[in-house]
Amino acid sequence: MRKYRSAIFKLFAYAWALPNTALGLLFGLLILGLGGRVQVVAGVAEFHSGIAGRFFASRPHPFCFGAITLGHVILGTCHRQLAALRGHEHVHVRQYERWGMFFLPAYALSSLWEVSHGRYGYRNNHFERQAYAAEDHQKLQDGSYTKQDEPESECLHQPTKPL
Repeated sequence: MRKYRSAIFKLFAYAWALPNTALGLLFGLLILGLGGRVQVVAGVAEFHSGIAGRFFASRPHPFCFGAITLGHVILGTCHRQLAALRGHEHVHVRQYERWGMFFLPAYALSSLWEVSHGRYGYRNNHFERQAYAAEDHQKLQDGSYTKQDEPESECLHQPTKPL
């Protein structure tokens, strides 16, 4: 019985996040059309590489990014960045499962709140703080945390920060 209940909750989570996932799939199809690739990892479609990946990886700070999540879709600049940022981005997937179609407006409002109080809208965003905390916790458990993993790393043609 518990197995069925878990499957029903997971199905509900996919449906609740579906509007954002559909948006992610549209961008993903564009990435594929521009020479990108797709893989599915833990129930999440990951699109990466191609012209779009190179374009976003080459943007100057603060406009470059390694990956961005839309529902159950992660859009990354390259396979290596997706592997490095997967834990962080999967926290966002779980946030989409909780917030559904309200996630993007809530994310934007959190960033606006931080900026209006003189703080950095990305790094101080409530949802990003949760993702970074989970990522840091995992790295500490794995023993893989290094100084270079600090969030202050520069993003110049080699994105290290997820968006």
